[in-house]
Amino acid sequence: MVADLVFYTVAVAIIAVFLTAAVAGAKAAPFVPTWQRDVRRMLNLAQVKPGERVVDLGSGDGRFLITAVREFGAIGDGYELSLLPYLISRWRIIHPSLNQRIKIHYRDFYRSSLSAVDVVTCFLTPRAMAKLEGKFRHELRPGSRVVSYAFRLPNVAADRIDKPFPRSTPVFVYTAPFQSSRSRT
Repeated sequence: MVADLVFYTVAVAIIAVFLTAAVAGAKAAPFVPTWQRDVRRMLNLAQVKPGERVVDLGSGDGRFLITAVREFGAIGDGYELSLLPYLISRWRIIHPSLNQRIKIHYRDFYRSSLSAVDVVTCFLTPRAMAKLEGKFRHELRPGSRVVSYAFRLPNVAADRIDKPFPRSTPVFVYTAPFQSSRSRT
């Protein structure tokens, strides 16, 4: 009886992990960890200042937020729909120095306001970036920065594209209000 209960509990947990990973992957991106050197590169390119609110869309294991808080003095918010990375990130910020400055939300970031954000970090699919473009235009206040790993906003001219080496993954930096990529020549 107890063995059956354990088996079914584990089975349900495994199914939940896979289903939430599939949903997160379909809505925005699968969890793919970013190299720590690229996390620092992105936060440096965004010019994160102490006290600024950094939001990571699809925050995975929390590495962007932890680095933003520890190394830049920021305040962090993360949004994650995949259960396993969400749980890992909650575990990683358990220390009081982090959990008082970082909030990880098990919620869809498309339905969350970005109006009080200074910096948005993301490593999402091209489809998700296209879907977010309008949200960024309408919700981000002037001076807010978006820093995207690998994929660009399709109709916005980047303020900077950082690709230090030929084999490096590009990082796209945008500052609100955005200019259409068609208006820059």
